[in-house]
Amino acid sequence: MSGSLFGRPRAEVEAALPDREPVACPLCGREPRPFAVDFQGLHLARCTACGLEFQHPRPVFEQIASAVYTPEYHPEGHEIVDGGRERTFARQLERIERYVHRRPAALLDVGCGAGAFLGYARSRGWTVGGTDINVTQDARRHDARLWEGQLPEIRFAGARFHAVRLNQVLEHTPDPLRELRQARRLVAGDGVLLIGVPNLAGLSVRLKSWQSRLGLKRRRWKHYGALHHLWFFTPATLAALVEAAGFRVVHWETPAEDQPGRFGWAKALVRGPLQAARLGGILDLYARPAEPTRD
Repeated sequence: MSGSLFGRPRAEVEAALPDREPVACPLCGREPRPFAVDFQGLHLARCTACGLEFQHPRPVFEQIASAVYTPEYHPEGHEIVDGGRERTFARQLERIERYVHRRPAALLDVGCGAGAFLGYARSRGWTVGGTDINVTQDARRHDARLWEGQLPEIRFAGARFHAVRLNQVLEHTPDPLRELRQARRLVAGDGVLLIGVPNLAGLSVRLKSWQSRLGLKRRRWKHYGALHHLWFFTPATLAALVEAAGFRVVHWETPAEDQPGRFGWAKALVRGPLQAARLGGILDLYARPAEPTRD
């Protein structure tokens, strides 16, 4: 089958992703309780002990990798640092630089995609490296050391980094705790970890979930993005995973995304209160090693 699976009917998704596997909570080891099936036939579940939400049963990752993460996964122009992307990059790097004062300093961008952040961080004086399940030609154009594959399976030959960034990545991984434990091995003792994920506790997500429960959405639970998102985090569940992996949380915030077509003044009216109440649609969490090591 050619083309993207996003938005396709349930029958086409099930034909492209025919196999399912059970998933236990990585924090509690328990089988979760299902609470919904989305419009494409993907199963959403919640751990009754810690509240972490994830797909169960879910498509096997090898089929997701071949059917979803195709060369067309990164849209045209995604290598360009446009206005919205630059604001995100600047906000994240400014926060990282509050914790990492040494220069030169090395940064690893996990899931580097088309490489836009690699170029931006390099322009700010960072030595950059990146990983991706499929390293793109756009990423290869940057002066960066690149590794291909899933993070826990990559051999870094003792390399350490002062900052490790997983931006809109952790929700795609087969095992987020295993991913974070590998990140702990890569972060220098005085370094910092940044994780950016969709915020399940955001106001917009909560409203859309209620609409889905009440049958008011034609494509129920579409906002979960379950075709490629395997895990769904709140600030509490993400912090629990980070701490279980050997980090301590030092800061978290919920930036509100720009909505296309909304005027500047309207953006400011909406963004400010959402961010102040920590109800924005994005969750950015920063953490340091819980037990710093001498590097």
